[in-house]
Amino acid sequence: MDPIRNPYAPGAGTPPPELAGRDSLLSTVHIALARIRLGKPSKSVLMVGLRGVGKTVLLDRMRDDAETAGFHTVRTEAPEGRSLPALLAPQLPSGVTAPVSSGTGQSVGPTGPARFVRLRQSTQGALSGYRSRH
Repeated sequence: MDPIRNPYAPGAGTPPPELAGRDSLLSTVHIALARIRLGKPSKSVLMVGLRGVGKTVLLDRMRDDAETAGFHTVRTEAPEGRSLPALLAPQLPSGVTAPVSSGTGQSVGPTGPARFVRLRQSTQGALSGYRSRH
């Protein structure tokens, strides 16, 4: 193959002309997002592979699809030895990590739905261990 015309050009997150052979994985993620939207559990997706095979490109595509579907996303890199709360805490909106003033599950401030109260409570629980150690 001519190295100049070869479409394979690995680079950190450089999208190829086409995500060939990834339909099954993308379908799995779309199903997971639809189930999450309905409040149903879904399986995690774990991608492994050598450098340059397209993991970052796929993650970017999944993030774009999730945001298009109305989900909020966070992009971070996870080096070994760092805890997940330590990586995510700085990227979360302050409204998610602010103290919950009402234990009724009815609102976050004057207008928020109950699911955001639960999100904030669970986020605070996850981050409390990090804050106490750092």
